[in-house]
Amino acid sequence: MATEQLSGNPFHPGAGFVPEHLAGREPEQASLRRALKDITGPRKKDYGPLRGGPPQHLKIIGPRGMGKMALLDWARREAESRDADFARLTHEPNADSDDALSALLSKLADIPGLDRKQISEWESDYLQWALDWQPGKPELDFERVLGTRLRFRPLMLVLDDILHYDMDMLDLVLNQYQLLASSGWPLALVLVGTPALDWHLVNVKAAFIYRSDDIYIHCLDPAATREALSKPFTDRGVAVSDEALDLMASWTDDYPFFIQAVGSEVWKAKEAKERTEVDVALVQGVEQAVHGERDGFYGKIYERISADRLAEHAMKAVAAIEANPEPLTPAQVRARMAEGTGLKHEDAVEVYSQLLDAGLFWEFEGRRVRTAIPSFFTYFKERYKQERT
Repeated sequence: MATEQLSGNPFHPGAGFVPEHLAGREPEQASLRRALKDITGPRKKDYGPLRGGPPQHLKIIGPRGMGKMALLDWARREAESRDADFARLTHEPNADSDDALSALLSKLADIPGLDRKQISEWESDYLQWALDWQPGKPELDFERVLGTRLRFRPLMLVLDDILHYDMDMLDLVLNQYQLLASSGWPLALVLVGTPALDWHLVNVKAAFIYRSDDIYIHCLDPAATREALSKPFTDRGVAVSDEALDLMASWTDDYPFFIQAVGSEVWKAKEAKERTEVDVALVQGVEQAVHGERDGFYGKIYERISADRLAEHAMKAVAAIEANPEPLTPAQVRARMAEGTGLKHEDAVEVYSQLLDAGLFWEFEGRRVRTAIPSFFTYFKERYKQERT
């Protein structure tokens, strides 16, 4: 790694930040590698469909701050190393078309042998269609737009922040993807979202999406947390004592966002004191700043829940999850939330989905509900009590 890349604070606890070192994500990387291997496999004939049949589509599910963006950045670099294209798209109703397929279509002009005039016309068609799009409008022929492109280059297409997609638009994209993939074209689809992703997809008409390979992004294991904290320091020639590393790790809950917050504060303290090593005393000096940043992060989630008038239901869910030694099912959590409130079933489902999206808790494999970040429950209970005394 070049020297200039190793200057400055290597930690940054912010949305969308991609750490230079991805620790503890080997199983998730393996799933993405398999998808890329599928779409870069041999063709039936030159520029024809894949010999191996339709590629597997994926879902990446995890709370905010868990490192989905870092994993996607790794997938982008992995795709490029395999001579495949990677496009990460988002969509919000009434958003500019720049956040949709226009960027992807513009890449067509870089593929040798294609008619640039035709490509320009396709892109113009798409831009106008996207700007004027509304539910019920005739579909754009995605196969015409992407089919020629896929003859020359495989593509991993990432639909990020799925909960922001208009359902009609999402249905359109998914069904057009299925037409291309079922015909054997080298197109891998990755849907990305918070733990409420599956609940958002309940009304999607494309039933094939439930047969995806699901990647659940958990907190890191303790060894990966220590690696993610220590390597940015040691790569820059800064020694970190075992005792200091233990203390830093103890403040993170093995949660990637907090790893960045702790690392950033320790780095700033090291710079301010012009130290070339990190010891326990240096780390102890940033404890207040670290906990302040953590509480600020929790506070934003709490205020979002409170603003939506969900705090009472959320508190019932927290109490139920903590009171049961075995993880509860979603139905059990919803039933506890509704106790004494008269909450109807359909409303309980909506409240549950909103709390999932907020990151208060989430579903792990086997459809069992647990806290995503243990210390958040403590913060939530204390804040709830303070505001009612």
